[in-house]
Amino acid sequence: MNAENFFKNHSLEEISQKTKISPISLRFIRNKEFDNIPKVKFLGFINIIQKTYKVDLSDLIEEYNSKTQQKEPQITVKKQKENKNSTFFIAVLALIMIILGGLLLFNKLHYQKNTIIIKNTLPVKKQTLTLSQIPDNSQKIIDINDSSNQKTEETNNSLITKTSKKNNITQKFKITIIPNKLLWFKATNIDTNKSVQYLTTHTKTLPKGNYYIKFGHGDFNLTYNNQVISPKTRKVIRILFTNGTYKFMKKPNRYEK
Repeated sequence: MNAENFFKNHSLEEISQKTKISPISLRFIRNKEFDNIPKVKFLGFINIIQKTYKVDLSDLIEEYNSKTQQKEPQITVKKQKENKNSTFFIAVLALIMIILGGLLLFNKLHYQKNTIIIKNTLPVKKQTLTLSQIPDNSQKIIDINDSSNQKTEETNNSLITKTSKKNNITQKFKITIIPNKLLWFKATNIDTNKSVQYLTTHTKTLPKGNYYIKFGHGDFNLTYNNQVISPKTRKVIRILFTNGTYKFMKKPNRYEK
């Protein structure tokens, strides 16, 4: 039975009562209004309907994928523009660093001469002094220039440090949990050390972050960083989500205390 025949034989109210899916979402699926429903929810609802009614709706999934894939080139173009902007920023920063380095080198060469010529009261004669014979006032001038050079170097180091910190920002992703039946779970945000727990049959989406989650059973579907996780077990499940990757934990974690 395909999707069209399925929705002819079953009303939206009947499907909503059995699957606990809202009639609005079911109407979007039946009318193929794919722009109004995210891919994660769409796949989760289709999976629930197929398990409840023992029906194959793969034709509807293929149609959804074919229509949503047409928008992917636009996303690629945006990413390419962002890459060009970041490359331009790096090039400008490198040019500034080269100019500052040249100025520093020029200042050092200018103030590290071995002799200084001082005019005498006589208009014709000139007197040459070595560095050891330079008056105290001239030495102070050199010290001031050296301190300005040190300040410039400190400014450059701070710019490099700030740039490296921006490049080391960790990535965080949302976690969407779609229960196939009544599900209890406790989610602890590793970044803030705050916990939330639910006993529900409805889809739950956690804010972006790194999480440690304990589930009462594994009969659910979960999406994380474009990955679909379906444990399909009656046992307790523990999963650690960090920086776009996940790991099943065999023993209780300190976040359960």
